[in-house]
Parts: sequence; structure tokens; C-alpha cells
Amino acid sequence: MKKFLVPLALTLFSVSAFADPQFNDITKKDVENVSKEMGTNFAHTVVAAPETDGVWGIEVGVIGGQTQSPKFSDVVEASGGDGKDFKNVYHAAAVARVHIPFDIFVEAAYLPEQTLSSVKVKNQSFGVGWNAGGFFGWGVDVAIGYDHSTSQLKFHQDEDLATSTPEANIKLNTTTDVMWIGVSKSFVFVTPYAKFGKSSIDGDLKADASIFDGALGGKTSQGVSMDGNFLALGVNFQLTIVKLGAEFSQIQGVQRLSGKLSFDF
Repeated sequence: MKKFLVPLALTLFSVSAFADPQFNDITKKDVENVSKEMGTNFAHTVVAAPETDGVWGIEVGVIGGQTQSPKFSDVVEASGGDGKDFKNVYHAAAVARVHIPFDIFVEAAYLPEQTLSSVKVKNQSFGVGWNAGGFFGWGVDVAIGYDHSTSQLKFHQDEDLATSTPEANIKLNTTTDVMWIGVSKSFVFVTPYAKFGKSSIDGDLKADASIFDGALGGKTSQGVSMDGNFLALGVNFQLTIVKLGAEFSQIQGVQRLSGKLSFDF
């Protein structure tokens, strides 16, 4: 199954590859904005309702989607690059979800390092939760959960004398954590769901040349940390063992759309 799912996830990702970004004269606010958009893009999701149907269950599949990234676009444009290629950024992963006795569920998503144009990206994440509604037999699934994701974006930019952009190897690491409460209800083949909670995003932008503005004192790295809200609205459709899903999510004001194809046993 892994030999099928991982290549499919990578195909979903590569059809909307990154172009060539360019960073120069970056402010701390720029780092916050870019980290927030990339942290949201790669935040954990398996596009699943917070449900546990039966004592045991396993689901495997792929997810993919896009995130609005106007601030990323603005930073590239201000640095002398072509910002229009970065109005949206994209995500994909092979995913798995398991639920076990006591209505506990565990999720994981994985994208191995991939080179897209001049950009290298990788991402891994997991989530854990407990369906109190299923455990106590409330007739509606009400769950609490925690999600954690880490991602990395790396690229090399050439020197551009016209814009005073230095040659540099640049790396952005992001970590996203979400604590949430979710509710869902199954209606024959359709399961709508909603989740809401709190999120934190940490970003660390590093370069082997000074790409930051003068206010940062010639630094070659800048770390940031932001807290805010989390919201996800989604729906799953199931026909025999095939499951399709769609999800809209918003983390700290950044909006993302994701879809899923999976097999549920």
C-alpha cells in the first residue's frame, strides 16, 4: 500500500510546484508572515471527521491542497522576484489514521524531501485525540485532540546585482501545534464535521548571507513565534471502503483548502 500511496501524494504535490523564490531585505514582520503561511500550509490534517466507528479501524490514503499566501508573494515581489507565482502554496502527503479501544485515535502524515524547481520541501505531522461522544454513547461524536507538524523549505538564490540580492542558501523551518475540540455526525454516507481551538506557529529563517534588513543588525537568522485561533470545517463521503473528503481550515487568519482520497477498513 505504501508503494502506491507515497508516489500518488508526490504526484499531487508536484503538479503545483513552487517556482523560484527570492528573499532580500527581509524584516522580522516578513519572517512572521511567511512562517505563518508556511506553518498553516503544512499544519497537520488527514481531512478526517473526529469520529471512531467501531472498536478498531484503520484508514490510509493521500491528501493535497493549497493555501493562500499573499504575504509570501509580497516578500518575493519586494525582493525583486516574481511574486505572482506565490499567491498560493501547496501541500500533499501520504496519511494514515487508526482508532483503537476507548475511542482513541492516532493520525500521521508524511511527505519525504522533494525538489520542486529550485526548492526542497519536506513535512511530517501527527495527531492524537479522544472521542468522548463515542465513549459515552452520546449519539454525536465530540472529541478533543492535539496536532503537531514540522516542515522545512530550502532553496538557493543567485546574486542579482540589479536588486542587490546576495547569493545565498536559505532555509525556513516551521513548527505548528494545534489544540482543538471537534464535533461530527454521520448521515448514511455523509459525515460533516467542525473543529475549533488554539494554535501556535514557530518559524526559523536562516541564510548563509545577510538577507535581512538593517534593523536586524546584519543577522543571518531570525526566529519568530505566533499564537492564534484554529478553525476547520469539513465533510467526508464514504462508499464501501473508499472515502473522499474536503476541508476548509483557517489558522491565525491564513486560509487553506484540502482534499482526500483514502481507503477505510
